[in-house]
Amino acid sequence: MVKHWRVDREEKYEMVEKWFLKDLEMIDGKEADTDNPYFDMHFHKVYNMEAYSCASKYTFARTLSKLNAMYLKKDFKIVNFDDTYLNDDSIWSSSNRDFVVVMKVCFYAFSLLCLSL
Repeated sequence: MVKHWRVDREEKYEMVEKWFLKDLEMIDGKEADTDNPYFDMHFHKVYNMEAYSCASKYTFARTLSKLNAMYLKKDFKIVNFDDTYLNDDSIWSSSNRDFVVVMKVCFYAFSLLCLSL
């Protein structure tokens, strides 16, 4: 964990705490349905964390998952995250089918435009 602050135009960082990936047991995103930056990291104790944004929280979880797959191949859980946003190959879909809904709205708007002409 890094503490960040600014002094005039210069940014300062100080390492406050560090953990090993091999000790990570679970990442809990708390709520998969809402847009919040809070999550818990479970080591020998639970650490409550806040990311800069929800997107950075998902990027962090994807990064840890890839590092684990590449180096440790250890089974740790990632819970309360939307699986479609954790996978890189499913960027156009979501569990709520947002993209499909937008496409239907566009189709209906185009149909109304054609009918009005």
